[in-house]
Amino acid sequence: MSSVKDYAAGAAIKGLVSVIIPTYNRAEYVVEAIASALAQDHAPKQIIVVDDGSTDDTARRVAAFGGVEYCHQPNRGQGAARNLGLARARGEYVASLDSDDLWDADFLSRSVACLERFRLDFVFTNWTKARGAEVSASEWLRDGKWRAYRRRLEGEWSLLAPAEVRKLFLEICPAPSSSLVLRRDAIVTGWGERMRVADDWYLLLEAALTRPRRAAFTLTPRWTKRADGTNVYDGQPYVETVRKLYLHDYELFRRDFRPLLTRRERLALARRAAAYRLRLRLHEAARTDLGARLRIPLLLARLRDLLKHS
Repeated sequence: MSSVKDYAAGAAIKGLVSVIIPTYNRAEYVVEAIASALAQDHAPKQIIVVDDGSTDDTARRVAAFGGVEYCHQPNRGQGAARNLGLARARGEYVASLDSDDLWDADFLSRSVACLERFRLDFVFTNWTKARGAEVSASEWLRDGKWRAYRRRLEGEWSLLAPAEVRKLFLEICPAPSSSLVLRRDAIVTGWGERMRVADDWYLLLEAALTRPRRAAFTLTPRWTKRADGTNVYDGQPYVETVRKLYLHDYELFRRDFRPLLTRRERLALARRAAAYRLRLRLHEAARTDLGARLRIPLLLARLRDLLKHS
């Protein structure tokens, strides 16, 4: 994978936010995502739509917008699409909006203001989930793990020291791509192109492990994640998600970042990976008559609690 230095065609334009919108066969959704990016009250901004091999009328629908850059690639996945957008980005800041998500009008301005005020590497913002007419809180808000990271409050923002950034992102990824605004120079190699789910987690974990990073998050929701059953992660069957994220992607994390990890961190990742393998096997066994008689669902519930607090 190329270094971020290879992406730069010249000096980044100060104050400019380059917005990357990857999309694949979501013509109806992507026009709404573009509209929410254009409606941002932050200026200036560069909007780049990367079509990851769509076979619908995405190209025609995007062409109806003025001030939007469009590029097309053969279908290679969301990580590769974001990196193609990064190759064209000219901004001091970079944000990536998934084509099925929507930003509130002040998403960029609030994020950039926080980055500038506290001289941070990146910030991430809470969200709400929408499935049809049903709206629910984000997983980040519901699981409560944010409580351990609210030691330094500045208004609505919780500031994270480098050690906290490293610890948090080794444990979970509370910052989906649509929630992020980063300084361009905080990106090391880009989004993880080999990841099946966690291309955004790869980007942030690589940044956190490469050198000390300062970040912040807000629990105020300023964007909407839409789930319709076709998302890469949200709403997918549990077994499929575990196989993609915790068996495939997690193993790539452990291999690629091994030289950057302490011995304790390597052991913690190995234990967590083993626990998810066990959880997957128990989940499959629980669906059998024998599994029900052996009370495997109860064992699964206990294992979920252990993973939640690990």
